[in-house]
Amino acid sequence: MGTMICRPFITLKNGRRLFAHEVGKTAFCFEVEEVKPAKSRAPLQGELDLDSIEPDDDSPLH
Repeated sequence: MGTMICRPFITLKNGRRLFAHEVGKTAFCFEVEEVKPAKSRAPLQGELDLDSIEPDDDSPLH
Protein backbone atom coordinates (compact mmCIF):
# COMPACT_ATOMS: atom_id res chain seq x y z
CA MET A 1 0.00 0.00 0.00
CA GLY A 2 1.29 3.47 -0.91
CA THR A 3 1.03 6.88 0.69
CA MET A 4 -1.88 9.26 0.18
CA ILE A 5 -0.95 12.70 -1.19
CA CYS A 6 -3.42 15.61 -1.21
CA ARG A 7 -3.02 18.71 -3.38
CA PRO A 8 -5.24 21.80 -3.80
CA PHE A 9 -5.03 21.55 -7.62
CA ILE A 10 -4.22 19.17 -10.45
CA THR A 11 -2.80 20.02 -13.86
CA LEU A 12 -4.83 18.74 -16.80
CA LYS A 13 -3.31 17.39 -20.03
CA ASN A 14 -4.03 20.69 -21.79
CA GLY A 15 -1.93 22.54 -19.15
CA ARG A 16 -4.86 24.13 -17.31
CA ARG A 17 -4.86 23.90 -13.52
CA LEU A 18 -8.10 22.60 -12.03
CA PHE A 19 -8.50 23.78 -8.46
CA ALA A 20 -10.37 21.60 -5.98
CA HIS A 21 -12.65 24.44 -4.86
CA GLU A 22 -13.89 24.75 -8.47
CA VAL A 23 -15.50 21.31 -8.17
CA GLY A 24 -16.65 21.55 -4.53
CA LYS A 25 -13.65 19.84 -2.92
CA THR A 26 -10.94 21.03 -0.58
CA ALA A 27 -8.19 18.89 -2.16
CA PHE A 28 -7.51 16.15 -4.69
CA CYS A 29 -6.10 13.05 -2.97
CA PHE A 30 -4.36 10.17 -4.69
CA GLU A 31 -2.12 7.28 -3.76
CA VAL A 32 1.57 7.18 -4.67
CA GLU A 33 4.04 4.34 -4.24
CA GLU A 34 7.07 6.47 -3.42
CA VAL A 35 7.10 9.94 -1.88
CA LYS A 36 9.70 12.17 -3.53
CA PRO A 37 11.33 14.89 -1.41
CA ALA A 38 10.36 18.45 -2.31
CA LYS A 39 12.72 20.29 -4.63
CA SER A 40 14.75 22.95 -2.87
CA ARG A 41 14.23 26.34 -4.43
CA ALA A 42 17.38 28.37 -4.99
CA PRO A 43 17.09 32.02 -3.97
CA LEU A 44 16.36 34.33 -6.87
CA GLN A 45 19.07 36.65 -8.10
CA GLY A 46 18.76 39.91 -6.17
CA GLU A 47 16.44 38.47 -3.49
CA LEU A 48 16.72 40.22 -0.12
CA ASP A 49 17.26 38.40 3.14
CA LEU A 50 14.85 40.33 5.38
CA ASP A 51 16.17 38.69 8.56
CA SER A 52 19.54 40.40 8.11
CA ILE A 53 18.02 43.90 7.87
CA GLU A 54 18.04 45.79 11.15
CA PRO A 55 15.42 48.52 11.70
CA ASP A 56 16.45 52.14 12.21
CA ASP A 57 15.71 53.25 15.77
CA ASP A 58 15.10 56.89 14.78
CA SER A 59 12.51 56.26 12.04
CA PRO A 60 8.85 56.11 13.18
CA LEU A 61 6.72 53.16 12.21
CA HIS A 62 3.68 53.85 10.07
